[in-house]
Amino acid sequence: MMPKIILTGSHLTPAQAFSQELIKHGFKAVFFSVSGPKFNRHQPIISFFSLIKLPLSLFLAFKTLIQIQPKAVVSFGGYSAFPVCLAAKLLGLPLIIHEQTFQAGLSSKITAFLADRIAISWPSSFKYFPQHKTFLTGNLIRREILELKKTKVSNLKTIYITGGHQGSLAINRAVKPILPQLLSTYKIYHQFGLKQDCSYWPKINHPNYLIKSWFGVKALARILAQKPLVISRSGVNTVTELAYLNLPAILIPLLTAQRNEQLTNARFLESLGLAKILLQADLTPQVLLNEINNFSVSLSGNNQSTFNRQLIKKAAVNLYQLLLSVLR
Repeated sequence: MMPKIILTGSHLTPAQAFSQELIKHGFKAVFFSVSGPKFNRHQPIISFFSLIKLPLSLFLAFKTLIQIQPKAVVSFGGYSAFPVCLAAKLLGLPLIIHEQTFQAGLSSKITAFLADRIAISWPSSFKYFPQHKTFLTGNLIRREILELKKTKVSNLKTIYITGGHQGSLAINRAVKPILPQLLSTYKIYHQFGLKQDCSYWPKINHPNYLIKSWFGVKALARILAQKPLVISRSGVNTVTELAYLNLPAILIPLLTAQRNEQLTNARFLESLGLAKILLQADLTPQVLLNEINNFSVSLSGNNQSTFNRQLIKKAAVNLYQLLLSVLR
């Protein structure tokens, strides 16, 4: 029977990347999270009352871990990981947490006290965690994107629009009125979002337009191989992929994210010469259209020497080696 590793947390793409590495080495990756209390430093009363969820969440986590009998638990952050991490610690299971952001999420800071090892993606995160058990692994990218081979690009420019797996109502609304103008010049791939209501979206039958709620990783790799201009939120995993692939982007940060982390991410890509930042307060259909039409291809990758591609390339292997260190 293959040994099992529990992968928990709300950041799906690095967890998927690590599952690929685990499978390669004969492990079975089991994804498991539960709805747990949400911690918000700006809303302490709400955070306190959300602790009501903890007993049931912890019971479910205990029950599942005992049933699955994993060799270890690896957390990829988010509130849904906390009950699983706590249950793992109480059961004496090895626990690793992986932090993707340039800083440190509140949930990661809390679970850091429980963890045997802490993996970080960027050197700037060292200061947020205990030095004796913190290791720089890099952020993980799924193999299909990591090993991407460039395909022949058509003469028609390509745009990839995405608001992440949940989607972005603000981006979708800005895109809708300008689609006719865009489709006269660009080929567009539009990831609408799994949690977006598509009932208001017009049925568009155009050879240069493909819309889906979610593009699987193989389809996404084919899109990114065309070297598109990406219009997106600036979650850290998206930004990591864009930096690794040297793709130009117009980034619209979600400013309600913790500590304005999406703005930090966007500024990182901007510093590499790959991104133009468009604040949501300034986002209108006409402004977006102007930004797309005026986007300078000369922006692309002027400062790539400051980006450690090799660290990202080896991130899954680095995290696997860290896992082995707690299994021995």
